[in-house]
Amino acid sequence: MKTALPNRWFLKVDDITNWELDYFINNDVVTSIASVHFLFAFSLFFIGLLGIVFNYRNFLITMMSVELLYLGAIMYFILVSIYMYDPKGQIYALLFLIIAASESAIGLGILIVLYRFGKTIDFSEYQELKG
Repeated sequence: MKTALPNRWFLKVDDITNWELDYFINNDVVTSIASVHFLFAFSLFFIGLLGIVFNYRNFLITMMSVELLYLGAIMYFILVSIYMYDPKGQIYALLFLIIAASESAIGLGILIVLYRFGKTIDFSEYQELKG
């Protein structure tokens, strides 16, 4: 019987027995750390959601709230990937991060155009842009 668990980043199915896997997953320290990480990811997502729901004036705050939503979702992908020993979640998180960065660049470009157009970034000032 091994005394130390294998490195979880380079874990192969053949390297670990069922007893070690049960010990690692059911360990109280790992479970408490996982719950803290998932709670932090949920908090980021929920703060972003609240920012979108309760912000009806400022475009920049809305964009930051959307980025918090993306960050919370990406963190969920990464955490589930780490705790399930499956790298697909990290790959999806990387792709999601690339899409979020491109969305942010386009949104900031729109923000700059709106500021040049009306010298403000409040939603209420742009009533003529309704489509």
